[in-house]
Amino acid sequence: MEQNSQMTAEQSLQVINETLNNNRREIIKNSGSYFILWGCVLFLVAMSVLLLWGRTGSPVWNFLWFLIPLVGYPLASLIYKKSSTIPSSFVGNLLGWSWSAFGAFSIILSVCAILWAPMSLTLVIIILFGFTESMSGIILKNWPIIIAGLLTGIIGAVVAGVILTLTGVLIKFIKK
Repeated sequence: MEQNSQMTAEQSLQVINETLNNNRREIIKNSGSYFILWGCVLFLVAMSVLLLWGRTGSPVWNFLWFLIPLVGYPLASLIYKKSSTIPSSFVGNLLGWSWSAFGAFSIILSVCAILWAPMSLTLVIIILFGFTESMSGIILKNWPIIIAGLLTGIIGAVVAGVILTLTGVLIKFIKK
């Protein structure tokens, strides 16, 4: 007898859901170090901008926001080399696009704040960070990341780096 190798629509959806859930689990398992890295970089830059601008009164310290990608990306690539590679997937691509949009908005805001409208970007960058972290949690269907992102956006600059860092530590220890 010849068996029908065609999957039903229900079986196809089940395979797709299992694949997405496996991708989410792998991404969460490997993301702890990244949250720690970006949380520390964000905290150091935010505190530097706040302190230096506060002491000098000059918005020129907004240039320090450009340190986030300059310092963060090389360090992230070191973490990437040491971590297990995750195959490209829709979930991973969606997260990448979300964080790329965050980066683009942050760069555009920094340029505008330097050239046209001198303002402290700390709270704006932190809110964007929190929003993007919350969106990442929604994409990954992970409540700790969603809540940490909301807290980051609501509480602000001083504790934002700490919250992002703690999120990474929690993920690293919970998902082992």
